[in-house]
Amino acid sequence: MLSAWYPTDKNPFLGIFVRRHAEAIALKHNVYVLHVTVDEELKEKEFRIQKKQIGQLNEIIIYYGKSKRKTNLYNQFKNYNILNKHYSFGLNKYLESDIKFDLIHLNMAWPLGLIAKSISDQLKIPAVLSEHWTGYLPADGRYKGTFLKYVTKKIVKKAKAITTVSENLANQMASLDLKGNYSIISNVVDTSLFQFLKKESDKVTIIHVSSLDDAQKNVTGLLHAFQKVKKKHPEIELIIVGSGADEQTVKRLSNELGLTTRGVIFVGHKTEVELVAYLQKSDALILNSNYENQPVVILEALCCGIPVISTDVGGISENVNNENGILFIPNNENELITAIESFLTKKDNFNQKAIQKAAIARYCKEKIAADFDILFQSVVKK
Repeated sequence: MLSAWYPTDKNPFLGIFVRRHAEAIALKHNVYVLHVTVDEELKEKEFRIQKKQIGQLNEIIIYYGKSKRKTNLYNQFKNYNILNKHYSFGLNKYLESDIKFDLIHLNMAWPLGLIAKSISDQLKIPAVLSEHWTGYLPADGRYKGTFLKYVTKKIVKKAKAITTVSENLANQMASLDLKGNYSIISNVVDTSLFQFLKKESDKVTIIHVSSLDDAQKNVTGLLHAFQKVKKKHPEIELIIVGSGADEQTVKRLSNELGLTTRGVIFVGHKTEVELVAYLQKSDALILNSNYENQPVVILEALCCGIPVISTDVGGISENVNNENGILFIPNNENELITAIESFLTKKDNFNQKAIQKAAIARYCKEKIAADFDILFQSVVKK
């Protein structure tokens, strides 16, 4: 398994959803993760290697020092060659143990697609591609540039199978002339951790969890709507979990609207264990995103039996319906206000245990492991 996004000791949350897939697949197969990343504390030409094994999940993570020279076309080419060299080094570490690989599983075609193709050709094994990137979505718009498109099309064509976390993403990729053998395999939730716990407080609490990237998550729009709801429903509370580039902008607006500590509480970034506790004390999760694929936090909330109030964007409607939440039109304050007030009216009608049961059946490790197993077996037998 190769991925440009993967948790490390420098960034333990980057690509955590990729590691969850790896953990799930390792329930049925030996999985060997290879990840290379820059360590700013290392000098150019320095590197260190980190090995870990948990059950059938094996990891080699290589940290290396990157040139501090100004970025130009030559240095980009040089940095790519350095990256490729470290991936070759890591692969040889696995091959020294006489491991026989059956397939290569690449997460995201860019930027490791050509490296994955090279390994696939070298070992004469098929490649499977899993895509999670919102860049393919029109509202994101990062899928652009001649070279990126060239590499992506080459890798999609090479892949014997392509998985996405939503049908919406698969359809969007196909519309960009990225034709392939698509399967929908969901993100994973640690259902031993994210569980239903009956809420004790009568206070109505809605929780928002995100990177606070306002262009995507539209947290400022959420605050404007919440201020109006709060005037009619003074008992409601909004907890905002997360941190990111727009954190100070969001906090400043909350202060200007008179909401901070008066209905809106910022708690910063939280670990999974801490997040579970916040979800279990909440009545609903709320997202006001302009675009999404399949936000893992929605799946985690549902596994806790928490209904979801969200914009109807990307693949969210594939997971949220009238039985477990409320969907509304994006970038529409009146729609958002109506959705919150509708939830307040019927919040006691949601069957939280039924929500939890249905979510666990769809998002647990065992289900995702079975889905990948069926796909992998079909690829290897071709």
